[in-house]
Amino acid sequence: MNKTVIIFSTLLCANLYAQPGKSKGPGGQYSERMEMMLIWKLTDELNLTEGQAENFFPLMRSHQKDVMELRRQEKILFEPMYKKIKSNENITQPEVNNLLNKITAIDNKKSKTRVDFIKKSSDVLEPDQQLRLLMFEPKVKSEVQRDMRERFKPSKRGGMKKQKRRF
Repeated sequence: MNKTVIIFSTLLCANLYAQPGKSKGPGGQYSERMEMMLIWKLTDELNLTEGQAENFFPLMRSHQKDVMELRRQEKILFEPMYKKIKSNENITQPEVNNLLNKITAIDNKKSKTRVDFIKKSSDVLEPDQQLRLLMFEPKVKSEVQRDMRERFKPSKRGGMKKQKRRF
C-alpha cells in the first residue's frame, strides 16, 4: 500500500512539472508559435535559400523591433485619452486634432520603415522576392481574417456544421 502511494504521488508530481509554463507577457507562448509560423510561411512564400535566410531574418527582426517601437509610441499617445474617457472628462477638438496629427506622423513612419526594409532587402532578395515580400503582409492578414470568420461563424440551425476535408 505504501509503495503504491509513493509511486502514485511521484507520477502525479512528474505530471505536474510536465505542464507548460506561464506565458511570457502578452501573447505568451502563442506569440512564439505565431512567429515561428510566420517565418515558415515567409520562407515558403519567398522560396528563400539557406544563405538568403541567414541574411534576411536578422534584417527582418531589426525591422520588427522598429515597428514594435512605433506601436509602443502609438499606444503611449492613446493612454491619456483613455484615462479621460474613463473618468468622463471632456475632450476638446484641439486635443483630438493634436492626437490625429501625431498618429498620422507615426503611420507615415511605419510606412517609411516598411519601404526602407524592402529596399534594404534588395541586398539579399531577388526583385520577384521583394515584390512577394511587399504583398506578403496584406495576404497573410486577409487569410487570417478569412480563417477567423470561418472558425467563429455561427452554426446553421438544424444540424452539425459541415467539416472541410483536409485532403
